[in-house]
Amino acid sequence: MKRLPGIAVFLSFLFLGFSPEKYNAGLQDEYVCIPCGSDCDNTLHKGQGKCEYCNMDLVKKSTITQNNVKPEDLCSFIAKNGKDNVVLLDVRTANEFNGKANDKFGRLNNAINIPVQELEKRMKELEKYKDKQIVVYCSHSHRSPRASYMLSQNGFSHVTNMLGGMSVWKTSVTDATCNQQIFVSQ
Repeated sequence: MKRLPGIAVFLSFLFLGFSPEKYNAGLQDEYVCIPCGSDCDNTLHKGQGKCEYCNMDLVKKSTITQNNVKPEDLCSFIAKNGKDNVVLLDVRTANEFNGKANDKFGRLNNAINIPVQELEKRMKELEKYKDKQIVVYCSHSHRSPRASYMLSQNGFSHVTNMLGGMSVWKTSVTDATCNQQIFVSQ
């Protein structure tokens, strides 16, 4: 006679008085660091604490819900979702955003600039965009994953991180029309 999967668990619940809560308590959640854009984002941990690589807090893996878009796919992402339904959020410093930093990578046209260091305090400024697609970017995609996580934890459900950041824009985006529409050189 073939046994049904999970029959032992079912019988123990039924006859021995185990509850699903007691059974699931033995299973550990997987934890990852708050996204920082480094390889450690994919390292699994068995409990809370700090990431030994980036020193970010460890959070339940299930809370990381961001989507990603490559720079070369951003124009089609905007076209698909509607220009008026996509908000571009640059989380670099004001100097980087305005081309006053050493590395001048450019920026995206009509982007809102809120540095990641100020995002928690300035979250209310974005409330009116809660139902829109928000594409978050920075220079190298190290700050934008963290900002994307912060937004998703504050009720923003349509958050997308731009992979690679502005540092890869010029080599990734070869579509002249897209560059004319969205890229601002500095």
